[in-house]
Amino acid sequence: MTDDLRIELRNSIDTDTLESLCNTINKVGPYVSRLSVENQLSVSRLRYYTDVKVRRDSYRQFHIPKKSGGKRTITAPYGELKEIMYVLAFILDELYVSTSEAMSFIRGRSIVDNAFCHIGHNYVLNIDLSDFFTSITADMVERGIVKLGFAPLVARNVATLCTYPSFKNHNVVNIVPQGAPTSPVISNICAMTLDNRLSGLARRFHLNYSRYADDITFSSNHNVYQQNGDFMLELQPIISESHFKINPRKTRLFKKGEKQEVTGLTVCEKTNVSRKYIKNLRALIHNIKLKEIPTKHEINVARGKLNYLRMVKGAEDSTYLSNLKRLNIAVKGKHFA
Repeated sequence: MTDDLRIELRNSIDTDTLESLCNTINKVGPYVSRLSVENQLSVSRLRYYTDVKVRRDSYRQFHIPKKSGGKRTITAPYGELKEIMYVLAFILDELYVSTSEAMSFIRGRSIVDNAFCHIGHNYVLNIDLSDFFTSITADMVERGIVKLGFAPLVARNVATLCTYPSFKNHNVVNIVPQGAPTSPVISNICAMTLDNRLSGLARRFHLNYSRYADDITFSSNHNVYQQNGDFMLELQPIISESHFKINPRKTRLFKKGEKQEVTGLTVCEKTNVSRKYIKNLRALIHNIKLKEIPTKHEINVARGKLNYLRMVKGAEDSTYLSNLKRLNIAVKGKHFA
């Protein structure tokens, strides 16, 4: 987006009317969603989706397995609300200026960049935030996007549109759903205060700090991570005051000599995938080779794993190239189910 269009966008969200928000959605919509020029969004239609029952009926829920076991609930919008949220995600992404410590859902940053911050240190502390997305409420979203320049009325309606009405103790609580187009950028916006406070804490204790969604990592050559030490006693209130919770089962301190990991990548001397990852990739390729008619899904999973391996180790890496060659041989001349 050009600077002129960004200025125009700022002026439109600074105008405290739903008409202005609708005009912006209608202008941007055809470029980033299936909203059409002919069938433009009206103010009454926008208000329609702020209704609790309408929003609940505009989502579907399903479960996907977690790597650590159990299931993750995905709450995904569909239909017109989903298209409106694609536009709002684009607008928010254009106006949000990320902290240097946030590594997830930002163009030009990746899981590899997150791990790179912590290579070669004596101590690596990993902290997981429980229920990261669903800990973020509509009030937090509203406060966050007001800081981006949104006028109060517009911010309140955008916060409502981007949250899912969940029932807790017979009360409706609007929370950020894991599965909506707007949720990634909103999570970063609402974690900006957390990032700023934790990076300040890290500077005072001479540590490195980064955050990849709900994964928080600190690293250093000196040990300040004792449970009742000054650092940990300051860390916990900062997280709770930012309306997040630590998952104690996933808090791990890795020392030098151990296999230090950051968001699934090893960071002892360089970023790398685990041996288990390579073993699983080779097994997948071997199974494809043995099958007369492998499925497209199997091929796509293998290619996805190879692309991830290339991102981590580089396009010239021998492990990546050898497994790419294996996959090409495995699929050569075969038809796919």
